[in-house]
Amino acid sequence: MSAQTTFWDPFEARIQPAVEARLERAKPLLPAPFKKLEVPLFLLSVPGFLFAIFSDSLRPLGFILVTVGIAGGFAIDHLTGASRDRLNRLRSAAETLGFRFRAKIPDIRMQKIRQQIPEVFKLRVGGSIPLVVESEMWGVAENGTPLWVGLGAHSSTALFGGPKQNTVSPGAGAQGNVLMMVAAYRLDRDTSVRLVLMPENLSAVGPLDRDLKTESIAFNNAFNIRVSEREDKGRLDRLSVETLQVLTPALQTRLLDLADRYAARVIIDRDSVYFAGFRNLQSMDDAALNAFVQEAVGDFAEASVSFKHYAE
Repeated sequence: MSAQTTFWDPFEARIQPAVEARLERAKPLLPAPFKKLEVPLFLLSVPGFLFAIFSDSLRPLGFILVTVGIAGGFAIDHLTGASRDRLNRLRSAAETLGFRFRAKIPDIRMQKIRQQIPEVFKLRVGGSIPLVVESEMWGVAENGTPLWVGLGAHSSTALFGGPKQNTVSPGAGAQGNVLMMVAAYRLDRDTSVRLVLMPENLSAVGPLDRDLKTESIAFNNAFNIRVSEREDKGRLDRLSVETLQVLTPALQTRLLDLADRYAARVIIDRDSVYFAGFRNLQSMDDAALNAFVQEAVGDFAEASVSFKHYAE
C-alpha cells in the first residue's frame, strides 16, 4: 500500500483518503451456486418494466416481476457474499499496484464526478453502455504520472460485452463479472478544448453523421468525435484545427488499439484526461476472477497513460 497520505485528484485537486480495513468475509447465508441466479433475476425485471409501461392488463404482473427481479437479485448478491468478494478483489488489485483504495465513493463526490464527465455514465443506443463505478483508488502510474481510477465490478452475462472486450475462461458458462474503470490524470499542457471520443454509433452513416472527422477512416469508424470549449472566446472556428493537433496520427493509432481492448472512451478536458472502458470475464470461479481483476486493473492503469506523450 502507498505510504502517501495526500494524492492528486481530478475533482478536488488534492485529497487525503483514509486507510480502510479489508472487509471480513463472514460465512454466507446462501451457498455459492446461488450466485448463478443473480443475473437471471435481474433480467426478469426487463419484461416486467415493459408490461408495467405498455400493458394495462398485465401491469400488475409487470410490477411483480420488477419487484421480484430487482429485490431478488440484490438479495442473492448480499446473501452469497458476492458484493463483498468483488470489493475485496478490487482492493487487492489496488494494493498490488501500491494505490490507496476507497470501497465506496461518497454520494456527493459521485455527483461531482458525474457532472465533470457525464458522457461516461450515459447510455448511447447503438453506441456505448453507461459505466457504473462505486470504488476508487489513487496512486502513481509506472511512468510516474499521478493517477486516479474509479472502479466497479458487477455480475454480468456473455451478452454484456462485445467479443473484443469479453474473455472466456475454460469451461465457463454464460455468466461472469464485468469490470468497469475510469482513469484520470493531468497533461503537461492545456489543449484549450474539451474533446470527447466515444465508441461510434452503429447508425453513424449518411447525412445524419455529424461528428468531427479525421483523415483516418478506421478512427472515424471507431470513435464519435465531439469538441467544444469551456468558455467561448470567439475561437470556435479554430476548434477543428486545434482538435486535429491533439489527435495526432500516433495518438489515433494508440487509441484504436485501446478501443478494441476496452471499448474505450476518452475525454480530454483542457489539461485533464479521462480514459474509460470495461472488460468482461465469463467465469464464476473465484480464482479465475481474482486473477482477472488483478491483471485487468493493472493493464488498464498502464494503458490509460500510454498515450499521454502523444496528447502533449
